[in-house]
Amino acid sequence: MRVAPPRGGPRLTDGRSAPLRRTLPILLATAAALAAAACGPAPAPDVVFEWRLAPSPPVVGDALLTLHVQDRSGQPVQGAALRVEGHMSHPGMAPVVAQAAERQPGVYEASMAFTMRGDWILLVTGTLSSGEPIEHRIDVRGVQPPAE
Repeated sequence: MRVAPPRGGPRLTDGRSAPLRRTLPILLATAAALAAAACGPAPAPDVVFEWRLAPSPPVVGDALLTLHVQDRSGQPVQGAALRVEGHMSHPGMAPVVAQAAERQPGVYEASMAFTMRGDWILLVTGTLSSGEPIEHRIDVRGVQPPAE
């Protein structure tokens, strides 16, 4: 059985009408851009991070994270307040949190404690001396058990 709309009334379409075909890509692109902006970390404002861990390769237990923070012209970024949060790459583990202290201009250190072997994600967050927020992600692969 087929049902037809009354004469002059609204027409039912199969979803391939011209206005929808033109606006659907725009709507999808807008939704994707909004989702990416809401979910992704905010980029650090013109700041470059270099880092190293000691010991290297990292092992379960205490480690020293050294961060060299510079602006795009290579000048040290001084006076930032930085916090490091360590997460296992799988859910269910409590994070390890450490404050980073500036030891030299633009050089920050944080004592980390890797509580188990595996892959870790270190999230560096804080504020620059100007008050501008800053974020950086460090992937640490393959933390091993301590040597016996």
